[in-house]
Amino acid sequence: MNSVDEQGNTRHPRLFSIMLALLIILVTYPLAGTLLTMLVTGGRPLDDGFRWMTDAVLPKLLAVQAVGQIVLLALPVFWLVSRFTGGGFFGSATLDWLGIGRRGGLLSAMAAGAGILLLQPFLYTIVELQTLLLPLLGEPGRSIMQEQAHLDLLISKLAGGASPAAFLWSVLVLVLTPALCEELFFRGYVQKSIAVNLSSQKAVLFTGLVFALFHMEWFNLVPLTLLGWYIGYIYIKSDNLLVPAVAHGVNNLAALVFLKVWGGSEDSVAATSGILFLWQWWFLVMVSLFVFFLLIRYFPGKPALQHADNPMSDGHR
Repeated sequence: MNSVDEQGNTRHPRLFSIMLALLIILVTYPLAGTLLTMLVTGGRPLDDGFRWMTDAVLPKLLAVQAVGQIVLLALPVFWLVSRFTGGGFFGSATLDWLGIGRRGGLLSAMAAGAGILLLQPFLYTIVELQTLLLPLLGEPGRSIMQEQAHLDLLISKLAGGASPAAFLWSVLVLVLTPALCEELFFRGYVQKSIAVNLSSQKAVLFTGLVFALFHMEWFNLVPLTLLGWYIGYIYIKSDNLLVPAVAHGVNNLAALVFLKVWGGSEDSVAATSGILFLWQWWFLVMVSLFVFFLLIRYFPGKPALQHADNPMSDGHR
């Protein structure tokens, strides 16, 4: 299921093996998550406002989330990549191919996090526009909004530990674990593997869309796709997994803080905030987008000539 690049004599996965691994994980991850959640909750319904989510149950649910991400997303990546690098599960060749541990990524990581923050007003505008337009679709639109409100409430409950230690544990599981595990899988394996088979541009577009679909949040499909494309782009520019991981983590933390401050409820997306009718908001959106595109234009990528044989640079057929 591997092939050899005659130009650099380096091995890389074939397109078929990439798609097969992607399909297997996309199917098994939600199924395993559902089964583990049922075991923890004792099969309690998830549509009663989560009143059963006590301080005793909360850590177990977070632990299930963390274990699922590590076992079903992160560890398979090291196994898959080690098969064609020949460098061992956590060998230097495997880590280097993924872009782990490379120097010079701190500035790019800081720029990546800043880019995420600059995108927030625009992404929130999309959410507000959807909140205005989805009810026009009738029952399907209202169903999408209700499902998102239900998910927001769940995340708010998961992040609502009674003690600082409980909140820090929720940050570790809901912010850092997905940032590392999902980036290992989507950018480190899927995007980079597709790039060496097709092209970097096609890899970014495809992986960004799959990244959005993976979260199964139809209300946030457009914002998540845009985020996936941005994170994929900065991975190409940096070839350092720290960079997309920081961007992902900053986005997760911003969303978590928003839910923590404003709280989640079954009606949290039932009505707009009215912010779209303020000219000051649109001014903020335009300024933030202008600065964002400047950041993209001058994004600090990997040093010249570093990893000159990097297969993500041009892609090949």
